[in-house]
Amino acid sequence: MATLVIVAILAAGQFAVRRSASSAPGLPAVGAAASAPLTARLPSGAEPSWDQIDDPARDGWDTEVFQVEAGKQLKALGQLLTNPEVTGGQHVADLIAPDFSCGALQPGGLVTAFEDRSFTVERLPSAGGARQSGGGPDEEVSPEVELPLRGAEGLAGALRAVATRFTGATERRFEIKVFRVIPAPGEVSTRQYIAISGRTPTGIIEQHATWTVRWAPSAAGKAPRMRSIHVDEFEQSVSRQSGGVQFADCTGSVLGGNAGYAEQFLQGMNHWFERTQETRYFALLGTPGLAVGDVNGDGLDDLYVCQEAGLPNRLFLQDRDGTAREQSEAWGVNWLESSRGALLVDLDNDADQDLVVAVLGGVVLAENNGEGQFLIREVLDTGDDTMSLSAVDYDADGRSDLYVCVYTANKELDRADPSGLPGGATGNLLHDANQAGANSLFRNEISDDGTWRFTDVTHQTGLDVNNRRWSFAASWDDFDNDGDPDLYVANDYGRDNLYRNDPAGADGNETGGRRFVDISEAARVESAAGGMSISWGDYNRDGWMDAYVGNMWSSAGNRVMFQDKFKPGLRPEIRERFQRLARGSTLLKNLHTGVFDDQSAPAAVEVGRWAWSSPFVDVNNDGWEDIVVANGFITADDTGDL
Repeated sequence: MATLVIVAILAAGQFAVRRSASSAPGLPAVGAAASAPLTARLPSGAEPSWDQIDDPARDGWDTEVFQVEAGKQLKALGQLLTNPEVTGGQHVADLIAPDFSCGALQPGGLVTAFEDRSFTVERLPSAGGARQSGGGPDEEVSPEVELPLRGAEGLAGALRAVATRFTGATERRFEIKVFRVIPAPGEVSTRQYIAISGRTPTGIIEQHATWTVRWAPSAAGKAPRMRSIHVDEFEQSVSRQSGGVQFADCTGSVLGGNAGYAEQFLQGMNHWFERTQETRYFALLGTPGLAVGDVNGDGLDDLYVCQEAGLPNRLFLQDRDGTAREQSEAWGVNWLESSRGALLVDLDNDADQDLVVAVLGGVVLAENNGEGQFLIREVLDTGDDTMSLSAVDYDADGRSDLYVCVYTANKELDRADPSGLPGGATGNLLHDANQAGANSLFRNEISDDGTWRFTDVTHQTGLDVNNRRWSFAASWDDFDNDGDPDLYVANDYGRDNLYRNDPAGADGNETGGRRFVDISEAARVESAAGGMSISWGDYNRDGWMDAYVGNMWSSAGNRVMFQDKFKPGLRPEIRERFQRLARGSTLLKNLHTGVFDDQSAPAAVEVGRWAWSSPFVDVNNDGWEDIVVANGFITADDTGDL
């Protein structure tokens, strides 16, 4: 994006020159005669750099300054953890205080929590099968226990025990995320997640742990020293597949025979963002979707890929050898509009897959004519900032209807905040925003004679209630087992919605059809935590559908929002809402009574990082639904808080 930044700076500079020429005291107005050449200079050094803006020391956040320095020490320790050649205390002398003590970093007495032909997962018995993600203040500091290993030699021995486990392993990695900083008289404690992994000839070893580290005070300019390390939770996974590979990246072998793969896809997102002319929705570039379905009826799944404005959408037809041919132009679907989501679904009940694509301000409906082409039948009006699509027969008339999620309100991104960034959610309550674009439900009314018609029934069905909450995704399922699909909407800034599908007469409305009732609060699903995705699945196999919501987990948020310095004077319930923003993803267990129980922490599924997509998938075909989380945001070497 450097090109765009440079252009913006130059444009701002030119404006400054013109303005100074017309309004500076003693200078003639623009167009007036002048006896001397007009001179002006660009301002320089007026704005603080990003390093200055993002400097916690300038704002008095001593705990954040401390975690940076502590993180450096922990990373140095991580280098030793993944090095089998660690031999003596001299390697750790600069990391610890004179009174240092710790327990085993490679604990014994592990209990097998899961085992099949591919994996063995072992945990500490005290973990109770779960790896907690922070929680409240009562669990922040481990109780004082006797730690048997003392001084530099004790820590070196603990490190050797871990490193020996990875002897012969390649691609050894260590990662740490500090999610709590707890000041106390005479010391500071931190809690952090630790991840260590390596690839061996027989599989991959991966360890996840939660440590509490107590730190001795340090003099100004000196690195803090560790006084103790306590392993609160520990989990070890070992794969038994040669090389540890469970999934193979086949993108190149499937798509590589198409010119667009190398010329366009492999250029990467940032390459095209520097060249796009569509900047109104620049804040959320990188949000197109894709769809998988058999468009030509040969029994093989095909792929439709959406793109940003100016880049053609792509349709890839799968061949018998597993490769795919790009056929978007031949099928008439290489549209250049900025596309946000797609569905391949049979809208007209003629046994082939039609195409639905969300573009800015609308939804394009294209009929599959069965002869190798999609024909546009209708474009439905929606809010400008479309995000995702879902299809369902909500009224049981045998036709698939469409629900569209919308993010920003129309014209909202024309507004800028003082920083010059797009308006977006500026000025809204992050935990309870209600000023976004409106979602829409369209009823499928395609007639038997082939006439295409979709009607906006959002208001008629009650789905306009709490309907402007910066929605990213929606998913349908029958959570109450009454035979009709209900709707969960995952919202970024506002609280999530659960709409129960009822007969219209259930609330005294005798007009017929269906009526949706927002039962989010009563059902205890109002998870205001940066909702990105929603998936239904019966994870405990009790016959009732549970829900998993992909939210943003933030180590910085977990540190900062639990400090007394963070927004002092907030009511406790509001403070808890802020803390919930950083806690991560949510697993909601269906209690069969119209109410859900949050099982995120006991099931150890909160830390999905910056989670975008989070489907239930039975990965190992054992009959139990697993969770797959796609996460991340910025393509860069420095992942920062992600």
